Amino acid sequence: MDITSLQLTDQVVLRAVGRLDSHWADHLTRHLDELVRGGQHRITLDLAGIDYISSMGIRVLVSFHKKLKAIDGRFAIERPSEAVGKVLQMAGLLALLAPASPEDSHAAPPAVATPVLSRALSSASSHGEVFDLGGSGMVCRIQGQPEMLDGCRFTAADCRTLSLPLSSVGLGLGALGNSFDACRDYFGEFLAVAGAVVSQPGNGSNNCDYLSAEGDYVPEIQSLYSLVCEGQFSHLVRFEPRDAAHPSGLTELAETALSLSGAPAVCFVIAAESAGLIGASLRRSPAAGPDREAPFGFPAMRDWLSFSTERLDAGAMVVAAGVVADGARCPEALRPFLRPLGVVGGPIGHVHGVPFRYKPLAKGLIDPQRSLKPLFDSESGQGVLHLLCDDREPGRVEESRFLRGACWVAPLTVGTDS
Repeated sequence: MDITSLQLTDQVVLRAVGRLDSHWADHLTRHLDELVRGGQHRITLDLAGIDYISSMGIRVLVSFHKKLKAIDGRFAIERPSEAVGKVLQMAGLLALLAPASPEDSHAAPPAVATPVLSRALSSASSHGEVFDLGGSGMVCRIQGQPEMLDGCRFTAADCRTLSLPLSSVGLGLGALGNSFDACRDYFGEFLAVAGAVVSQPGNGSNNCDYLSAEGDYVPEIQSLYSLVCEGQFSHLVRFEPRDAAHPSGLTELAETALSLSGAPAVCFVIAAESAGLIGASLRRSPAAGPDREAPFGFPAMRDWLSFSTERLDAGAMVVAAGVVADGARCPEALRPFLRPLGVVGGPIGHVHGVPFRYKPLAKGLIDPQRSLKPLFDSESGQGVLHLLCDDREPGRVEESRFLRGACWVAPLTVGTDS
């Protein structure tokens, strides 16, 4: 199959020649995926040169129609050959995949909250747009003592049941279950955002578990320590790299968030295509019993921690959330929870990330609940990682990096222990 493309003002037109069967379906899928990852959300496929289409080919067309419709984009076909048109007509798909009528193309876009202001974003490595959402910020509730992880000294007295409604962003060490005793062997990293809680069981499992808000149901987690932020986001940052070879680092996004808020500490949520993650996760539960060498002593750390020395999950869609602060102005109550994100003197923070199978985001102003809930509901979360920098080589700090996506920001005030 030969594929050529033509960039028009608001869309890309692909012209394909050959057969669209099981052999070539993956070829077309890869081509369309590259366009969508590059930010093209209005795509038309010219099928005049396709003389045969199989069920595998039809599956590609329907898949991209659904994928782009879900983010307010559009995938359509035009000029199907007689043979292809007949098959699509018999399958009941010809009208579905046809281009929108002129009347439809001028229909009002889906209703979203109107931002107070939007402006251009520009930095050394990225550019994009900033939306001022008008939110008043968030209050951070602090629970537990993270220093108890050294020696794995957690007991039932350290455990709290946390309720995590749609308005909250939370992270820490926890497990899904009804009590400390039931969760004793399962405590690990967790992340809560958009009404979903994802937990990495500390029992050596490669699979994470999750709960999602439905109706009046509010997810709960048993927590050993946590940061839970509740309130409203003040800004939304849409970013992409000036050069794909130099994606945005976690430190740069943290610095942007702090600069926009003007606050000494912020809560932020990132949804972006990963250029590689660096971090760690527990392999064993720190509540199973005290151990003087665990989890940071050597060689015990080999059994207790999974640490990535090379960037993982490149190409995945990552949801990351946490609290970051200006090291010089950080509220004292937050300091035990925060670590350097990169070079000395830069922002400090506590950030967890969950990679998912790639799913594009709609452009412009988007809502976190509407954008993130489909990822959690897809049950494709691939683990919870505590994002850290690798500073073993002086002058060469490695950190998690992101290609393009969204970052919601809220200035923080610190509340009382829950």
